[in-house]
Amino acid sequence: MTLYEKYAEALDAKNIDMLAALCHPNFEMVMHSSGSVASKNEYLERLGPLIQKFTPKNRRCLYENEDVMIMHFIMPFPNGTKDAVLYYVQKEDGLMRKIETGSTPIK
Repeated sequence: MTLYEKYAEALDAKNIDMLAALCHPNFEMVMHSSGSVASKNEYLERLGPLIQKFTPKNRRCLYENEDVMIMHFIMPFPNGTKDAVLYYVQKEDGLMRKIETGSTPIK
């Protein structure tokens, strides 16, 4: 099973423990909006409530090899807006080591 398939399974199950198991111990997430860096614990604390409220649409893996994974999805929000989201995931030891995101509002 690829890392993307494991990530998709965990996200579909809304299971933060499964997602945590996919994160490298030295995991970092670079926030596209501010450039700030979140640690593994900070990422999981933020992600836990979000996966319960929001469901990405049209999620797909654009590319994956032993070093990187690139995902794209549409994120609808309760106010009716949507963002196109791109995830670049640097992999290490088969786990997510670093995530960088980009988000663009769409109509």
